This record gives sequence, structure tokens and C-alpha cells, in this order.
Amino acid sequence: MIKTPATGNAHMEHKSHPDKDGQVHIGRQPILNRLKKIFGYELLFRKGDTNGANVTDNVQATASVMVNALNNIGISRLIGDKIGFINVDDQVLASGIVDLLPGKSTVLELLETVKIDERVVELCARTRKNGYQFALDDFTAYDGAFEGMFRIASYVKIDLMATDRSALPELVGKLKKHNLKLLAEKVETHEDFQECRDLGFDYFQGYFFAKPSIISARSISPAQLVLLELSRFLAREEEFFVIEGLFRKNPELHIKLLQFMNSAAFYTAHKINSIGQAIALLGYRNLQKWVTLLLFADEGHDTTSAPLFERAVIRGRIMELLATRITRDTAAADMAFITGVLSLIDALFQVPLETILNDFNLSEEIHTALLHRDGVLGKLVCAIENLEQENYEEMQINLTDVNMTPGDLYVIENNVILEYEAMNGR
Repeated sequence: MIKTPATGNAHMEHKSHPDKDGQVHIGRQPILNRLKKIFGYELLFRKGDTNGANVTDNVQATASVMVNALNNIGISRLIGDKIGFINVDDQVLASGIVDLLPGKSTVLELLETVKIDERVVELCARTRKNGYQFALDDFTAYDGAFEGMFRIASYVKIDLMATDRSALPELVGKLKKHNLKLLAEKVETHEDFQECRDLGFDYFQGYFFAKPSIISARSISPAQLVLLELSRFLAREEEFFVIEGLFRKNPELHIKLLQFMNSAAFYTAHKINSIGQAIALLGYRNLQKWVTLLLFADEGHDTTSAPLFERAVIRGRIMELLATRITRDTAAADMAFITGVLSLIDALFQVPLETILNDFNLSEEIHTALLHRDGVLGKLVCAIENLEQENYEEMQINLTDVNMTPGDLYVIENNVILEYEAMNGR
């Protein structure tokens, strides 16, 4: 069982000195295309132990994100081969600091607080000549004052939460006349996504893809059924020959495990040639983690563009590192990883969580965390979900319950994103 140590326990010393010294952390939120594949990321500014962005100076905020992305992290390590969206205003553009960003992979989001006048239009036009694209942020209604910017911008981001839905078709029609790509933000349900795609939106931002749409429940593929059976066997700690036999009866799974064991992701001094070797070397707990992740792999497609797979990997790994920080216990960390990944299983299979969990032989602690968001594991899942949704006050409450700080989570999130990109060779 994962227990939260009392405040002051040696395991819970928060080595957040970089946060207290003002280090900036960068989060990212995926932007999907019409096929629900990852097109790019909005880079999110987070500072120290504060909740959320806490941005009081746009120049400072943008400069901090850029310095961190370029010098401390490396933009390609942060977004891979995708497009990065970053917030700017007229002060940022006038300062010239955006010239440090790679033009081909950067979209500059002009904040909604910027008053559009001739000076701003000229600034944007001059910046675009250097290869940068522009997005107009948080559009809610058509405004003729933006005519000059419509000729410069490539994208318009429309805030679904703040826009009159009945006026959306007319707004889309007017903007499309300017050959602008439309990006719907705060897309939180599958119905939102479908409505916006039908209206002609090109891109979508929000965590709708991580939520189940029970109406569109789909059947479980034969390959996934095998993985579910294998997961049950591993959880029950079936005898070695039973596990090995299941691999032998499924050549595709057999090959995938050998490929994984001989890949850069799992370095071994000697080539692994047999399933028996692979299982013995990996161990049941690590094998169960691999099987759980494999459930989310999009068969026949590049998983680096699959948002649910990416979110499952990142959630699981963040959970694992948070649990390690709390307990220093490998078994607890493994439980946390599986909990993080399975917190998205209802979105994968498009069925109620309690239904699909019946196919897993989970511990009571994981079961409670997933169904009721209770216990330490449940609090950690809630904290990550609130971070994704930018519900920073709720996130702080979740973290306080387990004696952690936002700074702890931001550091781990940054490291996991970089680890994920490196794992994919980007």
C-alpha cells in the first residue's frame, strides 16, 4: 500500500531549489488535426511553486519560456517534429526576442489583450517575413478591426467556452473567407469535436480525446483481448510456463517483445533471442507495465502522433516518479505507473471504467484510485488531471494532501516530456 509520510519525513524533503530561485518550467498541451493525430503543442509557462502561469509580465513570461526551451531544454527535444505554439504580445514582438525561435516550427499566438492598430500589424508583418506564422488567440466573435491581421495570420483560435454556439457557423464562414486555418480550443467532449469538425475546423485543442464517448463504444480487437488476458495472468503471478506459452501462441506479440528488449529503450549487453530470456530479464512487474502500455498503441500507425498513447505514457511515468518521491518503494512506483496508464482505459475502449476494469485483476488500491479517485494513488491521478486541465487550485489541494508542491510536479512533468521525446528518437 502507498502511504503518505508525515511532513518532514526524510523521503519528502522537497528539493525545489530551482523553483525558489525562479526556474521556469514548460508544460505543453497537444493540438490535434481532423484525424485526431498530434499536429503540434501549445507551450505553457509555469513558474516555481505558484499555481499555473501566474503571468504578470508578458515579455518576461515569453522570454522565460524561450530561454528555457532553447537553452535549458532545446526546442526540438520539447516538441520533436511537431509545431510549437507560443504566446506573444506587441511588447514581445517589438523586443525582437522571438528571432531566437526556429521559424519553420514556431507559431506565434498573438494574445487577445493586444489592441490591433497599424503599429501591431506592421510588427507582425515584419516578423512574418522572417518565416514565422501567426495565430490570433481566443477569438469569440468576428471583428472588422482584425482585417489587417487576417492577411498576416495563418490560424485563428476560437474559444468554445466563451463563444455563442449559435453564432459559430456564421463566425466560421466569415473567417474561412480569409483562408485562415481554424483551431477550436477548450474542446472537452467528443460532441464538441464532431460539431467543430463538421463546421470546418482544422485543428482542435483540449482533452476530449482522453474522455470516453459511451455512445460510440467499440469492440475490443483480438490483439487487445490477448493483452488483457496476459495482463490478468501477470497480475495473478501465473507460473512462468503459462506466460511464456501465451507469447508462443501469439507470434506478433512474441516479436514485439523481442524487438522491445533489443531496442535502445531497454539496453542489454547481449542480444535477446528467446521469449524465456526476455521474460526472465524484464520480470513480471515490468512486463505488466509494457503490456498495459501496448494496449494504447495504435495498430498500424505511428504512435508518436497518437494523443492517447502519448498521454498514457506521460501520465504513467509522472505517476511512477511521484510515487517514488513519496515512498522510495519500487513496487509502489510500479502500481502508480499502471494506475496512471489505466486512468485512460475507458477512453481507449469507449466503455464505462467499471466495466473494463473487470477484465483486469487489480489490487484494491488501484481499483479504488481509478473508480473513486481515492487514496494516495487517486490523489495523484487527480493532480495530473487537474494539471492537464489547468485547474491549478484543485491541483494544489490534491498535492497538499500527499505533502507535495506544484513545483515538484512541474519538474517531474518537464523531465517526463523530455524522456518521452528522447524515447521516440526526436
